[in-house]
Amino acid sequence: QIGAAIENARLVERDLGQQRVRREMELAHDLQLKLLPSPAVIATKADVAARCRPAESVGGDFYNLLSLHEERVGVMIGDVSSHGFGAALIMALAMAASGIHAETAESPHEALRRLETSLSEELSETEMFLTLCYAVADPPKGTLTYANAGHPHAFLVSTERGGVVRRLEATRPPLGLGDGGAERVVPFQRGKAILCLFTDGLADARGPSGDRFGEPRVLSHVINLRHRPARHILEAVFTDIAAFTGGVPANDDRTLVLIKV
Repeated sequence: QIGAAIENARLVERDLGQQRVRREMELAHDLQLKLLPSPAVIATKADVAARCRPAESVGGDFYNLLSLHEERVGVMIGDVSSHGFGAALIMALAMAASGIHAETAESPHEALRRLETSLSEELSETEMFLTLCYAVADPPKGTLTYANAGHPHAFLVSTERGGVVRRLEATRPPLGLGDGGAERVVPFQRGKAILCLFTDGLADARGPSGDRFGEPRVLSHVINLRHRPARHILEAVFTDIAAFTGGVPANDDRTLVLIKV
């Protein structure tokens, strides 16, 4: 009886400990999502839709939306090379620093250079790296200036000519894997293109048979619905991926940002 009582007490203590850990993870998840800006931040300057869904309670994906001087709009997306609490820490630090550097740096490339300097110690200690794309839209000039630190899923989708897709190629290595490179400037005229940024979690999502969701499937929604509001396109992508995966748990964070000016 004494042995049974001790074992019961041990099981109760373990259960309480697990409940406490789950509760802490839920709080961390809620706090992390609150770090992400509302689309309302730039709603007066652009039609924007954004969503981030961590694969675990906390994750390493993030985005940032910035209302810059005059009519310029800044949009950033990042993906830490891991998951869980370590990636969430890097994500939180990147979110805090990115807004400061984006506001004060003279260019997207300089903003990424400063951000890498701010995160260099943490990236080195955790042996992680960070892919990141930062683009600044200037509607009066009809330009998009961007720096891409090895982020693979960054595109401009034309709203004309059948929805031609242009990949925004990497301009430098991921943060934590070396510096260098430069920024690029491409046309981005009012009403003529959609900026589409997403992370690996969308393209690499697997269905029950093991098939990948893939980049083309994400982009097909943007092309087919290019004349609809950004929010409608985003909902179509996430609805499709839910049906495609058939309830299979996500193995990576899923983030999508769409901008129309």
